[in-house]
Amino acid sequence: MPAMSTEAERGQVPPEDARSYCPEAAVLKGGDRDAVAALISAHYPAMLRFADSLIPGDRTLAEDVVQETWIAVLNRVDTFEGRSRFRTWLFGVLRNKALKLAERELRRAQRESAGFGETDLFAERMHPEGHPKAHHWSVPPTSRFLPEESAMFAELMGVVCDALAGLPRNQRLVVLLRDVEGLSAAETRELLDLDDTNQRALLHRGRVKLRGALECYQDKKGIRP
Repeated sequence: MPAMSTEAERGQVPPEDARSYCPEAAVLKGGDRDAVAALISAHYPAMLRFADSLIPGDRTLAEDVVQETWIAVLNRVDTFEGRSRFRTWLFGVLRNKALKLAERELRRAQRESAGFGETDLFAERMHPEGHPKAHHWSVPPTSRFLPEESAMFAELMGVVCDALAGLPRNQRLVVLLRDVEGLSAAETRELLDLDDTNQRALLHRGRVKLRGALECYQDKKGIRP
């Protein structure tokens, strides 16, 4: 069965729109459930990593941010003008959602600590009280799987993740976006509102600290590069 071609490949996109044509946006606008689900699954791991870095230590809230981001993206896809890559725009929406949701959660916690309860906005997505998995997802998001399963690889990944989590916030975000998610320097600057000098300095410092953590691990294990 031949692979499906995009509108641009079939010549159905007007010449004046060809430069701004975005296949991801076309999928979302097309409304095909299977195609939309595949697109969400493809971007979910990277989005969750970014949300984890924005809201460290609260995986549930990070998952909420990713879900809220997709709701916003599906409602606002018509506003995407193609001035940046779809992924950069997607991460920008996620960043704004993370900041707003974190502020909302902080206000909720403050009200609860003062004796005023608040309805859980995400209660319908969780197992109810009394369930063996209460407060966990009733339908969990797509899981991430690592192809390597050796104990050494898992241990090494733990060292890297711990070192990344221990970086100052801006260093962590720059390293994550550049070295893990593969964004360009320009995209990272735009997303984090940094100038070129700061972006390069943060990336260099973060990489140096990660390399130091790996060298300590290698020395401890007697591994020679």
